Amino acid sequence: MATPLGRTRLEFIEVAGRVCQIVGLPRSVGQVYGLLYLSPRPLALDDIADQLSISKASVSTGTRQLAAWQAIRQVWVPGDRRDHFEAVGDLRELLRSVYSGFFSPKYAKTGRKLEVLLSTLEAERREGSVSRDDHDFYKERLAHLVQIQSRASKLLPLMEKLL
Repeated sequence: MATPLGRTRLEFIEVAGRVCQIVGLPRSVGQVYGLLYLSPRPLALDDIADQLSISKASVSTGTRQLAAWQAIRQVWVPGDRRDHFEAVGDLRELLRSVYSGFFSPKYAKTGRKLEVLLSTLEAERREGSVSRDDHDFYKERLAHLVQIQSRASKLLPLMEKLL
């Protein structure tokens, strides 16, 4: 039976879910973490699913992802055969793990993709498959993204030190 969560926990769970959505992750991953982070005791998969009103499959997927980032850990509860989970309380460690395991590789891939797009655009211009006006417009927009990427690259070492 689901335990009433209370307004504070519900709002925290919602914020955690939205943060995950913003960075391109399933909302349920954030909700699972939010629930476990403010849970005074470890919870089993079915308890998590019940309290969040989401499928056990979503909870299972979320817990696997969070465990891979070392954001949660599986714990043993005496007298219960089910798998239980608790949040790792060190948010700094969580941010470091998510940064190195999720954000950093995606960021690097984005930079490479921009380079490929610029090359493809030039090839299309040479082939005549894109008009001069469109070429100039696309190139200006892509160059702006490259500039942002370049500026962000200068901040990444600082970000890594902060984490």
